[in-house]
Amino acid sequence: MTEHDPFERDLRDVLDELAAVPAPDALRARVAAIPHLEPSGARAGGISRFLTARGRAFRALSTLAAAAVILVAAALVVTTLPGGGATPGGDGGATLPTRPAATGSPASSAPAATAGTVVIVPTPLPSASASSSPALPGTPSGFEAASVTFVSSEDGWALGSVSCGSSAPCAAIVKTTDGGRTWTQATAPQTALHRAPVQPGSGAGVSGIRFANASDGWAFGPDLWSTHDGGATWTQVTIPGMGAGTMVVALETSDGMVHAVAWNGSGSYRIASSPVGTDAWQLSSVQIPVGAGPVPQIQLVLSGSAGWAVEVDRVVVGGARLSGGTWRSWTPPCSNAMGPALLDAATPSDLVAECDGGIWGTPSDPLQNGQHLYVSTDGGLAFSRSTASVPFSNVDAIAEPTAGSIVLGGTRGQATSVGVIATSTDAGRTWASYDLPAGSVVQYIGFTTPAQGVAIVETGTATHLYMTYDGGTSWTETAVAGS
Repeated sequence: MTEHDPFERDLRDVLDELAAVPAPDALRARVAAIPHLEPSGARAGGISRFLTARGRAFRALSTLAAAAVILVAAALVVTTLPGGGATPGGDGGATLPTRPAATGSPASSAPAATAGTVVIVPTPLPSASASSSPALPGTPSGFEAASVTFVSSEDGWALGSVSCGSSAPCAAIVKTTDGGRTWTQATAPQTALHRAPVQPGSGAGVSGIRFANASDGWAFGPDLWSTHDGGATWTQVTIPGMGAGTMVVALETSDGMVHAVAWNGSGSYRIASSPVGTDAWQLSSVQIPVGAGPVPQIQLVLSGSAGWAVEVDRVVVGGARLSGGTWRSWTPPCSNAMGPALLDAATPSDLVAECDGGIWGTPSDPLQNGQHLYVSTDGGLAFSRSTASVPFSNVDAIAEPTAGSIVLGGTRGQATSVGVIATSTDAGRTWASYDLPAGSVVQYIGFTTPAQGVAIVETGTATHLYMTYDGGTSWTETAVAGS
């Protein structure tokens, strides 16, 4: 991009009009460069295949580009506020949604839940001292799931958003005690629902939820909140040694421990761990490098006392492996395949990875070009390429309910993509497919037991929860009021 590029010139003019003091040239140049973040040398057709196959990453990049422009403009406006005061939340903090005023009392205004539906009431805005408070009366429109967690075949929680009359959605949590067949409202931490990619300057709030048992749970991404009373109250916590502005980008719990991947905007991700019943976080010495691409993403997978973290930023950048209670540096599968990878584990020994090689360059091994499944039976120390085929070209989610059983979520077709979840019980030799509505994107698949699993599916601007009770052969959308 040159100084005479019309996009950059227009951008500079708009920014200068918004601020008494023009933004620094370096900052405006970074924002202006966002639409041109495609690398040179990608193989023919590779970029279009990547943007389709990795829909979440592309949507994240698009959101990041828009958010960057908005944040720059917002930062400039703040500098010209009367008296020079900044908005609450500090640098990069997002303004929390304004919630409608409550009328009447909770007892008289909140409607009763009926079987098969969810009645959701928004959590009030945070105060300086409270960590959680009773829900306000009122019934907003439908629940839009962002994250889901189960601790047994019966008990689970979902974090999501509800429309509450403000410019931004309100955060909400719903709970099930019958395996996802019906849901009821639960208390949410007092913070915003975070929809943008968890990146420096992308705002406050939470985007994920995990519970270890009926009592201990966490809402995270980028902020970190914990509950140790089943969600009755939530407390915001910090990870010692990470400093201000730290973002939790991934969190999972297993074997009595909770592990979180955190980033403070430096060149490395860090991993912290705590016993599930406390907030006694200890920072590991291992560091995972942050890639040079526009939207670095971390996958964190746990099975028993073992765990794996993979950093993907266009390509597989680095990783870490948990063994014997210690996180150590680790080389993930497909590190030289010049493309992204998805990973899951059925046991501490059995792992499966789906890799899409050759998108951002030529793999060092020509056999890694294209989409392949890779398996490990020694806890990730070594992976071998499977001869099994990947049933469709665009894979967005992976799960391994048991060793040799693989569930993939993605889309089939290019011009008219159809959402699909494919299940194999013989290590990928044969597949059974379940078609979702056209235009669907499978954001997440997870299994609580070999038979019972849950998926988050996005269709247009709406999200839906799907449940399976037969190992992934068939899926049913769980009834959530208004969604």
